[in-house]
This record gives sequence, structure tokens and C-alpha cells, in this order.
Amino acid sequence: MMTTARRLGLATAALVGVLAFGCSNGGSDRVERGTGNDADYLRAVCLGIDRVSDALVSATSADAIAAAIEEFANTMRAINPPPDLTDYNRQFVAYLDAALKDPTSVVTTSPPLPPDRARRRLAQLEPSIPECREPTFFSRGLE
Repeated sequence: MMTTARRLGLATAALVGVLAFGCSNGGSDRVERGTGNDADYLRAVCLGIDRVSDALVSATSADAIAAAIEEFANTMRAINPPPDLTDYNRQFVAYLDAALKDPTSVVTTSPPLPPDRARRRLAQLEPSIPECREPTFFSRGLE
């Protein structure tokens, strides 16, 4: 006979296994990370920057700015970055998440930057991406 404690333990172990599988995104809908391309990545960055900039100019509350930042963070969290930008993308999402506590900090706190080689590559591509109306995010401060 199985005791109640043992049944509870087995049920808990089974639930943890199901949750772990579900959270790992196992199966055919799994999103591969680090296989994206520069153009798609830049589009997402530039659109997000535009939306946050628009909110900073036109929003009437910090909550409205935070909503634009949160949307940007969620987009960047879901995006499939190029292979050499996966670590940078995590840092950038963390920067955006931190800004949710003080939405105007995106004006006063510099965002992280990718490694120089990737940054230069993105900076060269920025002018050719229509969504990058003001191509200065990755090229700012480059010589």
C-alpha cells in the first residue's frame, strides 16, 4: 500500500516534470535562440526605441512611459537575436526591465552596448533599415 505522503511526493514529482517540460518549450514549436539576423534585430530595436521616444515626448504619466518600455522589453525578450548578440540581448532586456521602476531613467542611464565587432556591423547596417529613422543607436560614439 502506498502512503498518502508517498502519493503526494510522486504527484509533486510528476507535476514538476510536466512543468519543466512545458517551460522548456520542448517540441516542434521550440524557438531556436541565436540564429536570427541583423536586419530583423535592428528593426525590433529601432521600432522599440521609436515607441519609447514617442512615449517620453507625449505621455502624460510615468505609467504610460513604462508601458512602452515594457512592450519593448517583451519584444526583445521574445526576439531571436543573431548568434553573437544573445548575451547582449539579455543585458539589454535587463536594462529595460530595470527601467520599469523609474521609466525616465532611459534618458539618464546609458544602455549596454554589444561587443565592438557586432556593434560596428549593426551601425553600418542601420542606415539601410527603414525602421531606423535616426540611425544612431549602435553608431553613437563610434569613431
